[in-house]
Amino acid sequence: MTGFARRSRGMLVFFAALASTPALAETTLWLVRPLYPGQEALVDRTEKALSRLFAPGDRKEHVVGMAELAAALKERDRKVEQVPCLTMGERCADPIDPFVAQLGFDRVVLVQGGQDEAGFKFRVAAYEPSRGKVTPATATAPVLEKALLGAVAKVVPVASTLEVKSDPPGATVYVDDTKMGVTPLSTQVLPGERTVKLDLKLHQPVEETLVVPIRGSASLDRKLDKVAARLVVTASPAGTSIFLDGELLGKDRVDRGIQPGKHTVRLSADNHKAYEQTIEVKPDEQFVLDKPLEPLPGAAVAPAPAKGTNPALPLPDPYATVRVIPPPPKPTETELTLERRSYFQASFEYVNLVGNALVGRRWGDGGTGRTADIRTPSRTLMGASVEYGTGGKYFGVTVIGLTYLTNAERYDLGVGFAPDRTRELRMGQPGPMQLDRARIHMGTIRALQPQLRFAAWRFLFQLQAGVEFRAAHITGVSSPSYGSEGFQVLDLMASARANVRFFIVEGLYFHVTGGFSYYLVGERSLLEEGFDDAGMEIGTRRSFQNSHHWGVSAGFGYGF
Repeated sequence: MTGFARRSRGMLVFFAALASTPALAETTLWLVRPLYPGQEALVDRTEKALSRLFAPGDRKEHVVGMAELAAALKERDRKVEQVPCLTMGERCADPIDPFVAQLGFDRVVLVQGGQDEAGFKFRVAAYEPSRGKVTPATATAPVLEKALLGAVAKVVPVASTLEVKSDPPGATVYVDDTKMGVTPLSTQVLPGERTVKLDLKLHQPVEETLVVPIRGSASLDRKLDKVAARLVVTASPAGTSIFLDGELLGKDRVDRGIQPGKHTVRLSADNHKAYEQTIEVKPDEQFVLDKPLEPLPGAAVAPAPAKGTNPALPLPDPYATVRVIPPPPKPTETELTLERRSYFQASFEYVNLVGNALVGRRWGDGGTGRTADIRTPSRTLMGASVEYGTGGKYFGVTVIGLTYLTNAERYDLGVGFAPDRTRELRMGQPGPMQLDRARIHMGTIRALQPQLRFAAWRFLFQLQAGVEFRAAHITGVSSPSYGSEGFQVLDLMASARANVRFFIVEGLYFHVTGGFSYYLVGERSLLEEGFDDAGMEIGTRRSFQNSHHWGVSAGFGYGF
């Protein structure tokens, strides 16, 4: 290395030889020697570490070590022994100028490496013939590759490009625990082994180690898996064990996806009080815990490093960044109401038919008889219903709803016949045109109806719409013409319901619901206005289809 400090001698010889010698295709020569006697084995390790730093496309521009130099010289019909000062057997006062002058490399880098009690140490000198400039540098590190890169980076342009993408985008990118930006990201980094971490809320973090070549590029493109909920636990002192529901997850820091619900987190370390906490993590939520453990009384423990310091340094680290995560704010009444995403409720139902028709066919389709109009002033049905639904925060679905209804006052019903048919006859006599005091047993089924929900304080307002199936059995029939089985009603309806809930305590609520059902498809009936004794038509014919209906209900339910 002394030739780098005094290189005036021999420069005239160098420039004269350089002008008359064509340069090799490779532009940089790397020569490695041991720094300390007896450490020749480090030469091979260092040469391999250098080779890994180059991008594959740039490797041909570099000659690393004596073996590659000998191969390059062979192409010029020269030998290494013919180049002064390259071998260890000959010492020169100025070793760099003579062989650079004869070979014509654009840059020559001499690397001396060794290992001592402080770790690996490298001295590097880069010589650029075109500028007549020598740049020395040194570096020490516990790992050979890091010590070598630390020295080389000071004398040779080594900046490389790192491109990081993620699906979905927007993930925070950390390179060796330093925040670099968010995806998609293109940035410059030093070459070597780099640890890249992608972190996105409510997604499983990804961490990968890349080897970034000198003046090359590396890329990382990863799909981030979404998690139902996420747990981030940081604990101290170093070596603290982190358990979740009795299972050891890791030490010091854990970042992983978990299932929503209640869990038990336990932290333990030697000579420290164990810490245990029961947590409840809701869907689409990230729970963060940063907990230092308390030492046991009288236990000898190493003092914890102060915030903003590096434990490996005796003095505070001025570049340390401490991010304090405040506890989440207490949820409001409105937020608690919206979190009740599933429910089950029971109600008292009041329904009124819109119109005067209730069309039912003979039970089992045993004849042409059809009920037609309602001849009683009342159109009221009463009963009860149950309903279960679930979904997201603002959108949900009625999974299933069942309603039973019956008439509070018995109906008198007109009886006609099916379209394109005639009245039923028994022994040549037409059946009666009216049923008296008939009982109605009606049920409705609604399923998979979408909902829109929004909350204000303890009130939850809900709108839903869809289709429902209506079925009824008309009993109280005793006629030779129609038998005693009764009539059945089968309809498909379009329905809409509006619901208001008030949460009394926890998940218990009182609700009021209003709804309207519109007839779509069902039975039809014809009715003739009067016959003579022989059964001959003397009146007009009217057609009937089933009535729509509206209703209100009130009851109690539970949201969870």
